[in-house]
Amino acid sequence: MAYFPWQQSQWQRLQAAHQQGRLPHALLLTGPQGLGKEAFARLFAQSLLCEAPQQDAVPCGQCRYCRLYQAGNHPDILSVVPPEGKKAIVVDQTRAIGRFVTLKSQYAGHKVVIIHPAEAMNINASNSLLKTLEEPSAETLLLLVTHRPAQLPATIRSRCQEIRFGIEPDAGRAWLAQQLPRGADIDLLLALAGGATLKALQLAEEGMVEQRSALLDGLEQLAGQTLDPVALAARCNKQGTGWSLDCLYTWTADMIRLKSAGSQPPHSANPDLQGRLLKLADRVSLPELFLLQDDVREAQQALERNLNPALIMESVLIHWQRSFRSNKRKIA
Repeated sequence: MAYFPWQQSQWQRLQAAHQQGRLPHALLLTGPQGLGKEAFARLFAQSLLCEAPQQDAVPCGQCRYCRLYQAGNHPDILSVVPPEGKKAIVVDQTRAIGRFVTLKSQYAGHKVVIIHPAEAMNINASNSLLKTLEEPSAETLLLLVTHRPAQLPATIRSRCQEIRFGIEPDAGRAWLAQQLPRGADIDLLLALAGGATLKALQLAEEGMVEQRSALLDGLEQLAGQTLDPVALAARCNKQGTGWSLDCLYTWTADMIRLKSAGSQPPHSANPDLQGRLLKLADRVSLPELFLLQDDVREAQQALERNLNPALIMESVLIHWQRSFRSNKRKIA
């Protein structure tokens, strides 16, 4: 039980503040997805309550407080997430935070609230939390975890101390090498994950590299008019609509780069697929590629609003097929 290697500086900074009695009442943990910010928040909360912390203040995992925490029964920790099946944190949940922090600690220590993802709070929930942030209780710590801090009201952000997590390629690469079988293409996984180590591990464990190649097979068939967009949409929804749209977005961005590049090879988010994407890019005009990218982004936003995934995916792929059909050039 420990923090991840790329979190060392943040861990030591907060533990030093704790030891010196300078820990603020609210922390905003920010940075890209896939870096383990929520796990860090939970480990830090546990460290504040542990009876026998180990070296570097890592919680022991064995004391009564750690056992209570691990069982999800520690009375001095409140975890706030969207209700099951919902995407928003609502006002009743943040009102419960206000009641929680006014109670005395059960074990004469810290009371900790973890809110994840913090950007999921709707406007009423944010306004309710603001009252708690403006009148913090003694020995209370609020940990707000987000990869989209700009979506939080400025009034919330200004009352929290930001702890930012960033990409550390060397630490992430070394850690992944210990987790994955020998021969795994770590550099490719990190490139596909935007450098986010835990996301790269998830891609490897779920076989997403292979699924990604199969999805591109389908797009090539769509370009050649040998696959129906509705059939491909069904496959995309089975693999995950959000993931499929993410693939389409990065592929479109790469095709735009390839089509716009001069003599210098462009940066590619999908270096292993560059040749295939270039052939697809040759089938579509540059203005049409920008329209396709906008279309995919709008589809991602529609998915966030809980619109029908099947219809979203079908609409995107029908647009793609029409774009390929309108250009008479053939894939080499």
